[in-house]
Amino acid sequence: MPYYLDNAFLLDDPWITVVGCGGTGGFVAEGLCRLFQGRQANIVLVDHDRVEPHNLLRQNFYPGDVGGFKSQVLADRLAKAYGRPVGYSVYPFREYEDQPHEHGYPGLPAYRESLIIGCADNALARKAMAETLPGDPRRWLIDAGNDTNWGQVLVGNVSGNVSWEDPPFSGETCYLAPAPTLQRPDLLTAVSTRPPDVDCAAALDLTDQDPTINQMMASLVLQVVRRMVAGTCPFMALYLDMDLGTVIPTYVTPEAVERTVGTYVE
Repeated sequence: MPYYLDNAFLLDDPWITVVGCGGTGGFVAEGLCRLFQGRQANIVLVDHDRVEPHNLLRQNFYPGDVGGFKSQVLADRLAKAYGRPVGYSVYPFREYEDQPHEHGYPGLPAYRESLIIGCADNALARKAMAETLPGDPRRWLIDAGNDTNWGQVLVGNVSGNVSWEDPPFSGETCYLAPAPTLQRPDLLTAVSTRPPDVDCAAALDLTDQDPTINQMMASLVLQVVRRMVAGTCPFMALYLDMDLGTVIPTYVTPEAVERTVGTYVE
């Protein structure tokens, strides 16, 4: 029997926050504007870094963007190109989350129902995002991370120690799934192998990082979002290996959830 991730929160004016607008996040942001053309959706971009010349190698920026905040220049460009408001924050995610009314999106409502798409490449940002998960169907987190030529997209909405008193599955719908940081606890302890003050884009020269890896990762993220909107997303994780040319899924099933959290869930 196939199971699919709950999508009720995406059907009526969803709130989608992209955290990290560099390599993968910049392409995800534009893809969301395409995906939601003609549909109501609140799209907010969060990144406190500025565009640097080496970012032009792999990120969704142009020479005229250099020096500006990544979230702001991207939001301004996409708003004009797609004729829709695109919000932004030039603060770290935790500060944006604490004060969502003040950063680039006028009249923000108080909200909890949302989809967070994490495209940050550090453990602190991942921890901050995981800590905002309420452990119920109102908020989901997609985490995208990559290295030189491989990466993973992880999906879930339950973080930390939970009792799983509510049934995660009803019929073919999965309402509760382990957060990315429960699926891969190493995301919270991983230490970057890059030298200090060198970001993902600059790492292209140092590690021969594939120049298309971020566009590949963004495509996988957008496929997950598209299928969640349609109510046909069966994935808890997708693992990309560009050397082998493979994408290996982990399907969201009671058995997969049980393996991850060590709790019987049916």
